[in-house]
Amino acid sequence: MYDLIVAGAGPAGSAAARAAALQGLDVLILEKEPFPRYKPCGGALSKRAISLLDFTLPGNICERTITGARVHFRDHVQERHKGYDLTTLITRSSFDHYLLQKSLQSGAKIETEKVIDMQEKDDWVSVRTMGGIYQSRFLVIACGCQDRLKNRIQGPNRKETTGVCLVAEIEEDDNLIQERLGSTLDIHFGVAEDGYGWIFPHKGYYSVGIGGLCSRLSHPRQSMRQFLKKNGFPDDQRLSGHLIPQGGNKRLISRGRVLLAGDAAGFVDPFMGEGISYAISSGKIAGQVIGEVHAHQVARTYEKRIKDDFGEELRYALFFTKIMHSFPDIFLRIMACEDEVLDRYIDIAAARISYKDFMRWMVPRIPMSLLRAI
Repeated sequence: MYDLIVAGAGPAGSAAARAAALQGLDVLILEKEPFPRYKPCGGALSKRAISLLDFTLPGNICERTITGARVHFRDHVQERHKGYDLTTLITRSSFDHYLLQKSLQSGAKIETEKVIDMQEKDDWVSVRTMGGIYQSRFLVIACGCQDRLKNRIQGPNRKETTGVCLVAEIEEDDNLIQERLGSTLDIHFGVAEDGYGWIFPHKGYYSVGIGGLCSRLSHPRQSMRQFLKKNGFPDDQRLSGHLIPQGGNKRLISRGRVLLAGDAAGFVDPFMGEGISYAISSGKIAGQVIGEVHAHQVARTYEKRIKDDFGEELRYALFFTKIMHSFPDIFLRIMACEDEVLDRYIDIAAARISYKDFMRWMVPRIPMSLLRAI
């Protein structure tokens, strides 16, 4: 009988396991794949995500420091640089493996097994894998939004609140990457049916991808091929796809002795698609709550702490996203053309202002006729 079983060893799972193990709890991680494993992702690690870690990342994981953004919308292009670091680019396989190692160093254990079912009891949770049955006082589901295990709490994904991303990693000489982008993120709005595309300058390769809502992005592979070709890349790249939840929508994130964290809970920025910071934060909160409060108060306390920590931020981010999707021609043009708007939006990525701050500044500048139509 473990104190905590964590399903999934990504950032949310590793954070939950580490937080619980540091409190002396007996923690088991069940992960379907051996680490390090490939993870399709743009690999932009926000300042907020880094601030949540209680350890320093080694230099070999931090590939490039980003100080600016180049934004495109149709024929409009604007580039802005700040006098401070906005984000750090990492390769997810290396980053996730390092987080897992830190959780194991804290005392957590791991088995390479996929959780295929669970059964809730009054005082414990039973989880089933192909290898057997494990029992624990609590279960944290952190195996992403595509795993059916989270459906036991939330139900299946809905197309109107779920996004899809396609990613290609294209090798290139570092000198050419530096010449093309340097310390700049290349963002393309209006790609893929109101979604966006990106070109990120990693060490020795570009991360190139597109993302949009499943309900709007009807032909993702075709859109991705077009995006590659338009930006000077061969369109026969190997593509990796994954689903991401649209954060800010109301979802169940706990039931009894079961907590959902990270993508499994739906904690993703609905506009940018950034989820690493929310994964780390929700995982830490889950692990801490399980060790700190009475068993019957864990679910309620977890929900309250999530709400206080970033619940409001995701709701404002969703409001902003709905405005953009309602009038993409107007607002994406503003983002790509207005210096002050882009400056303030970049401050969100750098964790210098919140979506709430941004919307309070921006809404008075939006005609009321547009707001009524949202």
